[in-house]
Amino acid sequence: MIVEKHISLWRLLGVIWKQLLAMFILACAIVIPIVHLNLGSVLDLTAPLIVGTAISIFLGFRTNSAYDRWFLARGTWGDMRAASRNLALILTRIDEPYINHKTGKPSKLARIVMRRMIRRNLAWLWVLGRQLKGLPPLQGTENLLSKEDRQAVEGAHNPALKLLFLQSRDFRIAQSEGQFYDGEHFEVVGIQRELVAAQTACEGLKNTPFPTHYSFFTHMFIWLFLALLAFSLPGLENMKYLAIPAVVMVGWIFFMVEGIGSFMEEPFLNNRNVVPMDALARSLEIDLKTLALEDDDIPPMITPIKGALY
Repeated sequence: MIVEKHISLWRLLGVIWKQLLAMFILACAIVIPIVHLNLGSVLDLTAPLIVGTAISIFLGFRTNSAYDRWFLARGTWGDMRAASRNLALILTRIDEPYINHKTGKPSKLARIVMRRMIRRNLAWLWVLGRQLKGLPPLQGTENLLSKEDRQAVEGAHNPALKLLFLQSRDFRIAQSEGQFYDGEHFEVVGIQRELVAAQTACEGLKNTPFPTHYSFFTHMFIWLFLALLAFSLPGLENMKYLAIPAVVMVGWIFFMVEGIGSFMEEPFLNNRNVVPMDALARSLEIDLKTLALEDDDIPPMITPIKGALY
């Protein structure tokens, strides 16, 4: 997610220079012969105006749809963080022993299991984010997962989902140790369902890309529009060769708007426009380690890299 207030022109040119060059070549190939042969106005502006208006509507819909996908992904991650905090509130015992409410005796097993569940939930959020970005899922979880958990997850087809299955196992252990008051175990089950539903929603967004033909025809219509514009502008008064930079400038505007949509429509790709899953997971880790686990091993916040959070 881009957090810098000023976008570097050089970084922008590094992304769009090929398109600028292609638009310049197209404009030169059409405008120079028209001006050199003094053909005047080959086309009037009616055709490019109609096509440009249609493309503007097309791009507006595409950009709004892409932003909706990005915002849905960000909202889903917000819901997962809220559910994780609620889970930690139920599992945490601060300045109180882990008492078995059935027997009234302390439970050493519950202390191990319930603290492990909090750490595993933090690891789950981290692993899910890296899965969605196509990165090694367990990298960065060395201080969150036990050796047994890592061995159980390493060969799993879906490591994040495997962690949720392990959570269910430990939940039943904690329940058998009498750790939940009336109704709390129902809340834990509900939270687990929320987390499964949220992971499924993220995987659905990841596996359902924006329709390919939409991007293909958007590009084709923009190039058609630029060609019509190059045939029309040289005939205007005092334009002539100035039609070349005019075509490039108009094309740059259209392609920039289209580019914003194309980057935002994939909210889980590992690029500058991605939902900042690493930063969100690390923020939750700091909160829960400080408040719920009272750990001394507090990792630093993730800072922007070249103006973007990942």
